[in-house]
Amino acid sequence: MINCIVIDDDPIALNLVKHFVTNTDGLNLLQVFGSAIEAANYVRQNQGNIDLVFLDIEMPEMSGLQLLESYRDLPPVILISSKEKYALKAFEYKVLHYLLKPIEYSGFLKAIERAFQLYEGDKLQQPLDYLFVKENGVLNRLHYKDIYYFEALGDYVKVHVKDKAYVVNSSMKSLEDKLKANQHFVRIHRSYVINLNYLENFDSETAIVSRKPIAIGNKYRTGLQNRLTII
Repeated sequence: MINCIVIDDDPIALNLVKHFVTNTDGLNLLQVFGSAIEAANYVRQNQGNIDLVFLDIEMPEMSGLQLLESYRDLPPVILISSKEKYALKAFEYKVLHYLLKPIEYSGFLKAIERAFQLYEGDKLQQPLDYLFVKENGVLNRLHYKDIYYFEALGDYVKVHVKDKAYVVNSSMKSLEDKLKANQHFVRIHRSYVINLNYLENFDSETAIVSRKPIAIGNKYRTGLQNRLTII
């Protein structure tokens, strides 16, 4: 089942896409929004639960393209517009499909077929919940949930778990690439990637991760805040 949200300030188009989604097998409608700003807040708090976004382009306050620009890690998007002129710009963001208003169900089905193909492919390639680190010629399995944080040490990375640390030959950039599919890890400093499950508290300069103070780099502060629900 693909979980969807619909974002459109045009009530007629919004209700039409809502009708298509609710009457199509394999789709589950989570929420509809008449504002990109409202939707952005919801997406930030429910990132892991959303599989597909139907997104209008021309909206007041924040357009669909501005939302795409602000949240490059949005779930797959099907863009909606009454104008063809945005199509080229839209596909720069690697959207799944581009629907022109007035939307017909045949066009809607064509758009979601790509979503179903992507979703089925993702199910076959679910990321593992563990990694292996090499120590003294032995590969040790570590579950992501048990890792507190990663610390850069020149050309090496130290992996901190409970009562132990492993030193592996890797760069932080390489590590970040390998952790992209895991939403619990975020880089907060050029030398640190932390597991958000162990983030106890933080201010503008320091995060406490499993009782250890870790500095927050200026360029990473906003990224950390965007990954959290803050009230």
